[in-house]
Amino acid sequence: MRNDISDNLLDANLKNNLFLLIKDCMSIALKIVDIQESKKKDGTIITKADKDIHSLITKRLSELYPNIPVISEEGKFDKNSFSQNIYWLIDPIDGTSSFAKGYDGYTVNIALIKNGFPELGIVGNPPTNTIWYGEKNEAVVNIKGIEKKIAVKRFTKDNLEIVISKNYDSVTKSFVDKITNANIKYYSSSIKFCKLAEGKADFYPRLHSISKWDIGAGDAILRAAGGTILNEDGKELLYNTSGKNTGIFFALSSKKIWKDLIRFKLKK
Repeated sequence: MRNDISDNLLDANLKNNLFLLIKDCMSIALKIVDIQESKKKDGTIITKADKDIHSLITKRLSELYPNIPVISEEGKFDKNSFSQNIYWLIDPIDGTSSFAKGYDGYTVNIALIKNGFPELGIVGNPPTNTIWYGEKNEAVVNIKGIEKKIAVKRFTKDNLEIVISKNYDSVTKSFVDKITNANIKYYSSSIKFCKLAEGKADFYPRLHSISKWDIGAGDAILRAAGGTILNEDGKELLYNTSGKNTGIFFALSSKKIWKDLIRFKLKK
């Protein structure tokens, strides 16, 4: 059973604190002109913005909530770090390649993981000044300062909308091709989760593993909006497994999609 965020480690100003933090992070991304791109050991790129936003988030969260550990893509951790009862899970810039090329499809992501569940998430898209936030059973989108509640759409087989990345792999293509009457939409980074949470799509299939920080915040928002995320066995995805990898997953507006559609397509 999921536990609420009801302990002495957090406070009533949590949402406001995170909104202020994400806005400051978005300002950093928008102000940086000299990208200063370099390669990490795994071959992926990192920019000055990744480093600066990582430093700001880590510093601010450590000051506000000193008893909650911070795990960031750009920080130090080991495979057992994800087994902690509670921790912040950060991706300073999800979609660094998009950011480095001057595109709009990148986000700043902060999630709170508690007992393996994404209890809270906030995602900011600097170019559009849009922030998504989810906690418990309430999700909102804030566009240029105007906030409204969001919720997943009702699933109907006749009007199936799938979100995937433009650079999707052959395995994903093979899976999607099995689904008839599907409308494909392309989004980058954690924006895919946010579009699901807004009721603008039905599901997002990910047929190869990525890192937990890539999805933690978006996952929390989706669940708060009434959706779910399941692994390849149809069980709820958890974050207290060893290591950084997610494994295969399906982000869904409804569990009915797994029962009525996905589990049969995976067997073919």
